[in-house]
Amino acid sequence: MMQIARRSVLLAAPFLGIGAAQAQARTCRFTLDWTLSGSSAFALAARQQGYFTQEGIDIRISRGFGSGRVPVDLAAGTYDVGFGDFNSMAKFVAENPASGLVAVLMVFDGLPLVAVSKQGGGIATPKDLEGKRIAAPEGDAGRQIFPVFAAAAGFDARTVNWISVSPELREPMLVRGQADAITGFISSATISLKGLGMPLDQQVIMRYRDFGVPLYSNAVMTTRRYAEANPDILRGVVRAIARGTRFMVANPAAAVAAVKEAEPLVDTALETERAQLVVNEMIMTDHVRAHGLSAVDPARMTRSLEILERVYAFPRRPALTEVYTDAYLPAATDRAMA
Repeated sequence: MMQIARRSVLLAAPFLGIGAAQAQARTCRFTLDWTLSGSSAFALAARQQGYFTQEGIDIRISRGFGSGRVPVDLAAGTYDVGFGDFNSMAKFVAENPASGLVAVLMVFDGLPLVAVSKQGGGIATPKDLEGKRIAAPEGDAGRQIFPVFAAAAGFDARTVNWISVSPELREPMLVRGQADAITGFISSATISLKGLGMPLDQQVIMRYRDFGVPLYSNAVMTTRRYAEANPDILRGVVRAIARGTRFMVANPAAAVAAVKEAEPLVDTALETERAQLVVNEMIMTDHVRAHGLSAVDPARMTRSLEILERVYAFPRRPALTEVYTDAYLPAATDRAMA
């Protein structure tokens, strides 16, 4: 995974002539939140299985450079649709209402954000992070949501000394002792540390949600401008991603085979473990088992916006309907998760 962190990978779905509707495949530029890995296996599996092609869409999937950066890239028009942190998007919308960003499919119902330190390094609780060096990319969702975590866990986020690093340097800095802790997704940080020789039992993993952070996580998002101009493409993308997510839940190893096909340098065993972790902690929550994928709870989302507004001192709180819409979702039966 470390070897591919600097590479911007562009993948175009091969055209299959399977009917007049697909005769003119429509291009969609799609950005992931991070590198090609087990975390993004659902999107790559959807491409490999031909789900986008069946929708008449020539999908072009690029790796990302931080979940919190996705809203910025979408607003700039660099990509059409992306997979990124909902909370970072909500903050961006509050500060930039003209951006028109909106989430259209909630993929990660469970919040994966964590702070991770080394066993024996003097950090055992969130309050121990005060005054410490924490390494993370500036666009990392764990870093952007850190003040929410600090407020919920009862410590002063202002005392933290942030070290801004590129994605591939984050975990190595903790392993080498150049940082006291890192932030990130549990599926990226902890598994990457394991790959660098720091097993899970040597990691102190602090899940934000365990300390009272009820936020949603990563969603498929776009701009209202793109959605209104390309409703059929967007519905097709959302439907394909939902199918890819169901495929990944049913068989993480098969989904990781799509990752391996796209990026031969990945460690299959490590990425399969990562994909299973994503399924267990981020996709298949009790709520999703009961109600299906992207069955957003308005009360939870409203509470999330209230928290974000308080912590970030929003100039205004965006309405729920401003940051999320179910208008492009497939039928509930197509989002049911066994």
